[in-house]
Amino acid sequence: MNLYQTEGIVFKAIKYGETSLICDIYTRERGLKSFIVSGVRSVKSSQKAVIYRPLNIVNIIAYEKDNDKLARIKEINLSVHYGKLNLDVLTSSVGIFLIEICRDAIKEREANAPMYDFLEERFLFLDSADQFDPLFHINFLLNFSTHLGFGPSSNFDAERFPYFDLEDGTFTPIGMGKYSLNLELSEILNDLINQDISKNTSKKFPLSVRNRLLDALLIYYRLHISELKELNSLSVLRQVLT
Repeated sequence: MNLYQTEGIVFKAIKYGETSLICDIYTRERGLKSFIVSGVRSVKSSQKAVIYRPLNIVNIIAYEKDNDKLARIKEINLSVHYGKLNLDVLTSSVGIFLIEICRDAIKEREANAPMYDFLEERFLFLDSADQFDPLFHINFLLNFSTHLGFGPSSNFDAERFPYFDLEDGTFTPIGMGKYSLNLELSEILNDLINQDISKNTSKKFPLSVRNRLLDALLIYYRLHISELKELNSLSVLRQVLT
């Protein structure tokens, strides 16, 4: 049986049986992979279950398996030791919210290096930033949608195309229907589309505006991803963001 080595981001881990886990790991070399890990939750296990915590970036050596079967991991260790993402309630809440969206949005079981690199870079930035950006999750969703293939158009024009249509993903001349953003949110969205995400957001918006932007983007995602479930982490996120 062949072995392969890759870095990966833990998407999900659920308990299986008395001492095992079934986990989904998004790998750089193989895309989304599902594994069964036996005995990891036993008292005597040297391989602690905490390493399979969602968001963790890990190095694995795994056995090659057909895509429709659960594979097994031979060796695993942390590639990154997070600071804030493990300790800070605000930062970790944002991270868990985003990873929940990732695990519903990404189904491909083949490599997508640009997608993987984007996720890893964003989670590392979230963990290491000196100051928390209250628009981080909104900027993440905007840029993630581009990697998923339904990124918003940048055709905004204040005179000709001032309204953003969530269904079509473009700016339109007239705002009509329940999937059209108003002028204020459309203009803010355009600013964020053209923003450099390698830096913290310079503009500040009140919580009410940020909540409306988030709600709009979640509608946008659901219009383009039928598999997107109700997000368990959303209520926690709303509580911690002020």
